[in-house]
Amino acid sequence: MENTISVDDVVRMSIEDLFRDQLIPDEMNRLGNGKQHKAPDHLILDGEIAIERKSRNAVDQSQFYEKLQKIADQQGAPFWAVGRMNFKAIIRQLPDPDSATKKMTDFMMNQVMKTVRKSEKKFEEYEKFVPKDGQLRVLIISDNTKIREGTASIEHFIGRKVGALSSTNDPAQILDAIFYIKDPRYTLDERDSYWFKVLIRERLSADRRQRANGLAAALHHRISHYGPYFQAAGAFTRSSFRTCFV
Repeated sequence: MENTISVDDVVRMSIEDLFRDQLIPDEMNRLGNGKQHKAPDHLILDGEIAIERKSRNAVDQSQFYEKLQKIADQQGAPFWAVGRMNFKAIIRQLPDPDSATKKMTDFMMNQVMKTVRKSEKKFEEYEKFVPKDGQLRVLIISDNTKIREGTASIEHFIGRKVGALSSTNDPAQILDAIFYIKDPRYTLDERDSYWFKVLIRERLSADRRQRANGLAAALHHRISHYGPYFQAAGAFTRSSFRTCFV
């Protein structure tokens, strides 16, 4: 049964457990004529926070494997593998690991940004039909893949893309916070690698920043106590949780 429960399932269950009076916007978005407008997955705290859940999934995992195979073939070092994979260990064996790392990081992060853009459009449409001043918009990306990897590049890439370099070239301006959650059993315990990443907009008021950080802390605590995750989540020599302002 455990293998059928994804990270996204654990996130959903944690939200349901922590916020018993939550609302499901997707059940209240009828436009008539059988149509519905887009809506986030959860409304909590009397609608003060809207949450959209997205995932990296098994399809992504297959795509990553195929991409790495192609990179290895280009370097004259084709490989095949079965079972759980440590991409970092495979890349270290290639003739040009630095080039392979850059190409894999770019590929993975572009997949993540597709998810961010889809969420941006959903929140934009929802705001047109259900406007609410001051509502905090949070995207939670659950990494459902079973790829053993560090998460340092996740934070760096998303942070740069959502305005840390240029506020005019930001594909997700409507998002106030992005949480990236990976199964701690598949997260490498290394520098800047945390299984629970939190990126919060620097532009938010102190009160709204605190609200986003409070949600992250509550979810981190609840998810880290999910039975199959508990031992791995508590075994990190570094902190398993980090908040960055972008």
